[in-house]
Amino acid sequence: MDIVDMYEAALLAGGPRRVAEVAVLGLRDRGAVTVTGPRVRAGREPADGAHPVERAVLRRCPRGKALSAVLAAVAAGPEVAGVRRALVEAGLLGRRRPTAAGRRALAAARADGQWPAYVFEGWPVPPKRRRSTRHSPLDTSMIGRALDRIGRTLDRGMDRAERADRAEHGDHPGHSCGGSGGGGGD
Repeated sequence: MDIVDMYEAALLAGGPRRVAEVAVLGLRDRGAVTVTGPRVRAGREPADGAHPVERAVLRRCPRGKALSAVLAAVAAGPEVAGVRRALVEAGLLGRRRPTAAGRRALAAARADGQWPAYVFEGWPVPPKRRRSTRHSPLDTSMIGRALDRIGRTLDRGMDRAERADRAEHGDHPGHSCGGSGGGGGD
């Protein structure tokens, strides 16, 4: 028995969550949903018709929703259960894993190259962002500049305090403002 669609291949390759991921990625590739960071938002229904799993994705995120919540809801939904049931009835899926026939059908589908790699391998890992070298943690010149600014700010504060002290107590360097003058006598 051959695998009929990419959702069956996804279920054999990675389970219910993979089916939901493939639906989101397929809709994204066709412009029916947008995935921005951790959120997914439905746009328009695809013109070529939608698989029941894709319709489930579109129903769950009309105004935008957390991607993880959409994936979990679709993976646990009746649409994915229907895909699973079809594979069990065809003898390609056992209780938890693909049967020998299911593994052969999956290998043939992968070799055929008809579907995108994410059907077999899962959600593609985004490329790592390169860190900016402008603000490297080892850039001591930035620390020096920051310390200079802090020092100047503190100096200005001290200058203001000295001026305020002189205004209050008079401009007599070296004299204190308290105590009595000297010894005393009997």
